[in-house]
Amino acid sequence: RGEPRPAGGGGLQAPVGEPAIELSGGHGSAAELVERLRAQRAAWEARPAVRSLYQDWHSTIVERLASVPGETVELGAGFGAFPEHHPAAVATDILPTPWTQRTVDAESLPFEDRSVANLVMTDVIHHLPHPPRLFAEAERALRPGGRLIAVEPYCSPISGFAYRHFHCEVADPDVDPFAERPLSGPGPLDANNALVTLIFWRGLELFRALWPELRVAERRRFALLAYPLSGGLEGRRLAP
Repeated sequence: RGEPRPAGGGGLQAPVGEPAIELSGGHGSAAELVERLRAQRAAWEARPAVRSLYQDWHSTIVERLASVPGETVELGAGFGAFPEHHPAAVATDILPTPWTQRTVDAESLPFEDRSVANLVMTDVIHHLPHPPRLFAEAERALRPGGRLIAVEPYCSPISGFAYRHFHCEVADPDVDPFAERPLSGPGPLDANNALVTLIFWRGLELFRALWPELRVAERRRFALLAYPLSGGLEGRRLAP
């Protein structure tokens, strides 16, 4: 639809009150998610190397935002780090948390056709049970010239080994990332770290064929081993 939309991320690769509600659909309870996110927030504060990486990635996202009319929507806002960097973003997540403004399922977006300027996410696609549903929804909801910008784990032979052996999340390179069957568990933090590598590197031509309006404008690998060695927000640190 005109201007390119950065559709795949790539570096190596985030209301008031205490929610205590249970939503149907296999996503678990908001209270359980909030507990995990509070632990991640504590790790963010305690791990300056991790915090610096994410702040650099958030700057990269902001630099690439489309300037077309419409909202910038963050999917999978987690513990609220990105809006601290870009307050204009609408923070959303699959369940209500203290850091979100709206509850949004990335695989079934509640936005009108061609209405959103930017969909941004950090470490989200590899958590989705059905990533193709996100891409179909993004193709529908983004305005002409709008952008989907994602920062996700990249599994090289070396970083993939680190993810498989030292990281708390699964990294399975043998799945079909375009399959309809679930590619991760139903929980909001279940994951397969290999998904984005499979989609935007090994499966790029198929991605282009399936969603031709989501033109892949940039793929960029950065940070090398810094993230897996840092342990991320929940893993074992192998470096300061």
